Amino acid sequence: MFAALELLDPESETYALDVVSMCEATIEDPRQILRIQEKRERDKAIAQMKADGVEYDERMERLQEVTYPKPLEELLDAAFGEYCKQVPWANDYELSPKSVLRDMLESAADFKGYIAGLGLSRSEGTLLRYLSDCYRVLARTVPPEKRDDRLKEIIGWLELIVRSVDSSLVDEWARAGTAGLEIAPPPPPDEVVHDRHAVTLLVRNALMRRVLLAARSLEQEKALRELGELDLDFGFGEAKWRKVLDAFYEEHEELLTDTNARSAKFFSIDESPEKTEHAWRVHQVFCDSDGDFDFGIMATVDLDATQEAGEAVFSSYKAGSIEELLHDS
Repeated sequence: MFAALELLDPESETYALDVVSMCEATIEDPRQILRIQEKRERDKAIAQMKADGVEYDERMERLQEVTYPKPLEELLDAAFGEYCKQVPWANDYELSPKSVLRDMLESAADFKGYIAGLGLSRSEGTLLRYLSDCYRVLARTVPPEKRDDRLKEIIGWLELIVRSVDSSLVDEWARAGTAGLEIAPPPPPDEVVHDRHAVTLLVRNALMRRVLLAARSLEQEKALRELGELDLDFGFGEAKWRKVLDAFYEEHEELLTDTNARSAKFFSIDESPEKTEHAWRVHQVFCDSDGDFDFGIMATVDLDATQEAGEAVFSSYKAGSIEELLHDS
C-alpha cells in the first residue's frame, strides 16, 4: 500500500478519502454490508431508469451491471497488475475495492447513524470489526509524512469510534502486540479533549449529517423525520425542524451540499469554555444557493459525554436564521 500512495496527488481535495479507499481495498469484504449496499444502489438505479422511461427488459439487463461502490477500482487494478509483474508471488492476493468507511465519511455518518441509515442492525459487530481493521491498516501503513490534516482526523476518529463502541477491541490490540500501531497514550489528568483531530471530525460530521438531511427534506419526508429523531433529545424535534426549514426554503431555492458547502469555512468552534465547562460552542452555516449564508446551527458540545459515547452529544442546540440564533444566544 505504501508504494500505491505515490499514485495519489496530496494536493487533491479527495486525497484523504482516496487513501481510505486504498486501505479498504486490502481488507476482507464485510459481505453482509456489501449486499445491503448493492441493494441500495440497485434500488436507486431502478428508480432512475423508471424516471427515464427505460423498458422493463432493458432495466433488468442494465441492473446486472450495478453493484456496490468501488472507488479507484481501475487505478488500483492497473497498479496491482504492474506490481505483480515485479513481484510474482503477489498474484496469490487479490484487491477488493469497496466503500464502507468512505461511504460513512461522505455521508457524515457516525457508527449508530450508519447502522440506522443502511439498516445494519444485525451487522453491528461486522461493521465494528471492519472499522477496527481499517484503523489498524491506516495507522500501520500510512507514514506520518503522507498524512494531511484530514487523514489525521479520520485516523483519530476511527480510534475514538472503536474505543467508544467496544473498548475490548483496544485491549485485544494491546494483547496481540501493537508494533507500528498508533494507540493513543492515556491523556494527562487535566486534559479535556483527548484527541482534538478526532473530536473535531466527530462534531463536524454530526452537523454536516444534519445539513445533508435538511437538504433532502424538501423532497423526502423521511429526512425530516430523521432530523427530528436525531435532535429530539436536544430539544429540537421534528416540529421545530419543520418550522426552520419552511423558513429557509421560503428564502432560498436550494441548500447546497457540495465540496465547498462541506468545507471548514462554514464550520467554526469556540474552544474558550473547554477548560471551565468541558464544552465547545460550535456553529455550522447553511450554504444556500443565493450565497446569503443566513441560516445555520449553533450548539454547545458536551465534550465528556461526546468522547464517552463516540458520537456528538449537545447540551444546548438550536437551528434557524442567524438573526434568530444571535438574538437567542
